[in-house]
Amino acid sequence: MNNMKKTLIALVAVLLMVPACQTFEPEVFEESSAARMTSFLESIRSAFTAEENGWTLDYYPGSAYAGTTYALKFTDQNVTVRHESDPDESETSTYNLKTDDGAVLSFDTYNSIMHMYATPSSRRYQAMGGDFEFEIRSFDQATKEIVMVGKRSRNTCTLRPLKKDAVEYLKAISTFEKSFAFPAAAATIDGKEYEGFLDSGTRSMSIGEKGAEGDSLQTVRYVLTENSLRFMKPFTLGGKEFTEWSFNASEETLSGSNVSFKKFFPPGYVSYEDFLGSYTMSYGSGRGTFTVKLSEETPGSSFKMEGLSTFFEPVIGYNGGRGRLTWEKQTIGGSGSLEYILAPWDSNAGYLTWSDGVGMVGYVEDTSVPNFLVQFTDNGVWENYKVSGWLVWSINNGSSAGGVSSWQMASGSYQLPGDITMTKIVE
Repeated sequence: MNNMKKTLIALVAVLLMVPACQTFEPEVFEESSAARMTSFLESIRSAFTAEENGWTLDYYPGSAYAGTTYALKFTDQNVTVRHESDPDESETSTYNLKTDDGAVLSFDTYNSIMHMYATPSSRRYQAMGGDFEFEIRSFDQATKEIVMVGKRSRNTCTLRPLKKDAVEYLKAISTFEKSFAFPAAAATIDGKEYEGFLDSGTRSMSIGEKGAEGDSLQTVRYVLTENSLRFMKPFTLGGKEFTEWSFNASEETLSGSNVSFKKFFPPGYVSYEDFLGSYTMSYGSGRGTFTVKLSEETPGSSFKMEGLSTFFEPVIGYNGGRGRLTWEKQTIGGSGSLEYILAPWDSNAGYLTWSDGVGMVGYVEDTSVPNFLVQFTDNGVWENYKVSGWLVWSINNGSSAGGVSSWQMASGSYQLPGDITMTKIVE
């Protein structure tokens, strides 16, 4: 019995000592962690300044906008920024390497080039979903590749050392883009056929087994290099992992991981240029017609629709992989706290929505005639309902505030019921 008491007393003594150990060791760990973080950030700063030509940044803003390339040249405190849209233009500002629940690269003073995707405007009050602060996830000492995640977009953005002059490299991207016309790619892997549809306007690709649609397809985003497509993240197809596809102009192929993808045009494909022009729009199962015009908004990516209303001109997207139009919910104006939207409407069931991505696709069945017919149909994003028309609607802090009857469309109302078609006018 005495031995048992002695044992119990010893155990209590040990247990009483445990809290002291637990509070002491984390303190040592925290100091060690802070030291390691400081060393890590300094190693990145040293890498930044050591590269004579600077760095490329594969940059991905919000999903509605294309991946793009920056060139960055760092000193200890400053960074000179260039962008592929205008390689000769540059702007210098400061940057910061700091800790914020991890290592962060922040472009902390305003730079019109670096911040252009993150700066709101009257047309894009939420900007373009871009970032100027990035969480650093990894730094490969061998390749010098730095993988980051945008704090706002949560998109992967990667820094790589430049092997040549920044202006020369960015201009090479532009040259490649002008020569690269590749709407769709097909390959056979281990006996299975796969197809990918490349949308050059958004620099994204839908890819999967031949004949697959919707959720069965992977969506892959990419940037252009001098002669390749480099993907935001690796993706797997038929057991093969792909990080980059090289372009062969003479063979019209894209290749990676020992797989060659051949170019093809999907059925009903219409080029961006052929969609430009005037149309007779019909709505409401023949209830009425009027004339609209598709003109350039963002070349190769979107159109402005003139003639639908005197109050607004909706933006119509272009899917370069399918050769189709895309018409989605969008903000068209506002008054005070009210936001005016062109809202997708199930005109048969009587329901509307203002959820992003919901809308219609416009496709052409017979591309052999110059006065082709564009048929608009639901894009499959709205669960339980089908978009068959449009409403000019108002919302207030996310809640419905009613139709905007004063903002009429060419239908003579704030309503545009289905079935909606456009017939090309040939002059």
